[in-house]
Amino acid sequence: MALTWLALMVLVGATLPAIVRGFLPPLPRRNSGITPQAVVVLGAGRRQHNGRFSLTTRGLRRLQLAARLAHEHGLPLVVSGGLKKAMAAREPSESELMAEQVRRRWPHLTVLQENESRNTWENAVKTAELLADQRIDEVILVSDRTHLPRALLCFQSQGVLAEAAWQKRLPKQAWRPSAGALTMVPEIWYEWLALVWYHLRYL
Repeated sequence: MALTWLALMVLVGATLPAIVRGFLPPLPRRNSGITPQAVVVLGAGRRQHNGRFSLTTRGLRRLQLAARLAHEHGLPLVVSGGLKKAMAAREPSESELMAEQVRRRWPHLTVLQENESRNTWENAVKTAELLADQRIDEVILVSDRTHLPRALLCFQSQGVLAEAAWQKRLPKQAWRPSAGALTMVPEIWYEWLALVWYHLRYL
């Protein structure tokens, strides 16, 4: 009986934005005085339906925010994301799918593509190389709030100063149960584990 009540309390707590927000990995110390020279958005995977590839809902959410920021600030948009593993040459990378969306919906934006990265570390390494060619070292970095602590650390390790931007998913009503809060719980635990792994392997 006690375990049942404990499980119920944990489940209820996982639906409360105030509780979930408290478990988010902390963002690195914010760099002051950044003057962004580009907006960088990281891919969030692809999906396939009837032989056609498209961006995931998370990826589209990130891209929409990044494109809006690029438009508002008059900056180029860098889309980063390759293929997770070797695929047939005809399959589009995440960045190709993002660039296609941008050119269709925001044709006035300048788009730079990073097509080779397979994970967050490679996002940072390969995007930093692309940015260096453009003499850019200060950016707005767009991803999910759960993912940004790890992404920011990776970009900082490559000498890129980044200001974080994300689409808010937790409602303002901190103590009202939210399905959105519940869906973030697996992401949060994954990111805590990923941060440990990245500190051991990369950072």
